[in-house]
Parts: sequence; C-alpha cells; structure tokens
Amino acid sequence: MDRFSKLHPIFHFLYFIGMFALVVSVYNPFFIAVSFLGVLIYEIKCRGAQALSSLKLTIAVVLAVGMFNMLFAHYGEDVLFVIGNTEFTLEALFYGINQGFTLATMVLWFGAFSRTTDSEKVIYVFRFAPKTALLFSMVLGFIPKFTRKLKEIEDAQLGLNGGQRRDSKIKTAINNLSALISYSLESSIITADSMTAREYNPKAVRYSRYKIMPADLVLIAVSVPAIAYVLFAKITDRITFIFEPTIYSKSFDYVAFVIFCFFSLLPVAVDLTEEILWKISYAKN
Repeated sequence: MDRFSKLHPIFHFLYFIGMFALVVSVYNPFFIAVSFLGVLIYEIKCRGAQALSSLKLTIAVVLAVGMFNMLFAHYGEDVLFVIGNTEFTLEALFYGINQGFTLATMVLWFGAFSRTTDSEKVIYVFRFAPKTALLFSMVLGFIPKFTRKLKEIEDAQLGLNGGQRRDSKIKTAINNLSALISYSLESSIITADSMTAREYNPKAVRYSRYKIMPADLVLIAVSVPAIAYVLFAKITDRITFIFEPTIYSKSFDYVAFVIFCFFSLLPVAVDLTEEILWKISYAKN
C-alpha cells in the first residue's frame, strides 16, 4: 500500500522540490545520510527486491566518486598513503564519498518523484501554464519510453548478429544511440501531427479528479515551515560541516536535524500510518 503516492499533486511537488533543494544546499553528511536512508526505505517498501538494484548503483557511484576525488584532489592533514611526491588524504576521500552519497540520494529521490508523479498530475499542477505542463509531462513520459526503446534496439542488434557483438562497445553504443535519436525525432513528428489532427487546444477546460483533503492541508502546513527552518539553519551557518583541512562539525542545530529526519521519513510515515489505521479499522469490523 503506497498511500504517499495518492496524496494531492500540489503536496507532491512541494515535497520533492523542497527535498531536492535541501539535499543540494545542506551538504552535511549527517543530513545526507538521513535523506538517503529515508528514500531507500521508501523505495524498498514500494518496490521490494527491485530497489536493491538502486542500492548496488549507489555503492558503485559512492566508491567511484570517492576514489576519483581522492586521486585528483589533494588537500587535508590526515595522509592515508603517499605515492611518489603525491599525498592521498582522508579529507579528500571523505569529501568524495559525501559527494557520491549526495548524487546517489538525488538519483533515488528523482526515481521516487517520477514514480509518484504522472503526466496528469503535472498538467494539473501547471494548469496555469498549459503549454509548459504539456511539455514537462511529455518529457517525463519520453524518458521511460526511450529507455525501453533503447533496450529493444540493443536486442534487435544482437539478434541480427546472431547474439554476438561484432563491433566494439563504443561503436555499438553510438549506432544504438543514432537509431534511438532517429526514432525519437520520428516519434515527435507523429505526436505533433496527431495533436494537430485532433485540434489540440491548450486552453480547453479539463476535468480534474484531484480534490485537496484535510490530510493534504496538514502535510502542506507542516512541510513548508520544515523546509524553511532547515534552509534558514543552513543560511545562518547552524549546520556547517568542514571537510578541510580537517574533518569536523563546526555547528550543529539539533532542531533542524530532527525536523529534517521527520521530513525525510515522511513518505514512509504516511504509508505506515495508513496501514495501522486500516488494520485498526479491520480489527473493529
């Protein structure tokens, strides 16, 4: 049961935009870790074993970014090892790992956003700008569509070659990408012609099945001050973390951290609350 995905679209956009802004701006490993755990638990709850593939990708990204930053950025006082005249430090490695976790957390939140937000919700939220809403919704729809098409192109190429790659991986990838671009251009033309033939009117009145409920209002009323307080704490240097020349927490606002924990775990909390209420109601009956 994914109650969070059934909330009002306005709250969804407010929540995810706020989360994106906080993850990018706070840049504190304690906050990043909480946000990462929050979205990972939510993904595992909704997708089950499929979410483990995201965890594997996260580990690869964190290790790659951490090692890359340590190899090419040399700062800090805690030297891990020396090769020639080059010192590789703990501070550079830790900063890279934090960058990797930030990137992985953003990817997971974007995945949750794309899964809970469809084209109908986008058009509803941006109904004051129908052309922009249409463009945004089409882009969101094209991403999974083109991903599936690229897999079909790869399978077709393997089938034509008897299940073996005759060219190098780079050349094969370029050929597949060229075919995908050709398909996307042709698909765009067909979509445009279809909309013209059906006399698409962006100013036409549309029926909306979304109705804001008291629970949505409560969540919006709670989320807005939560986002504002954490951003205020960041701007006023209350949650500053130092990565060089040594690693230490310069300042830490526990209130902001507790609020951020609640905000990161909000999707899971909403789902668990719904399940508990449903079980209580079922037990009474």
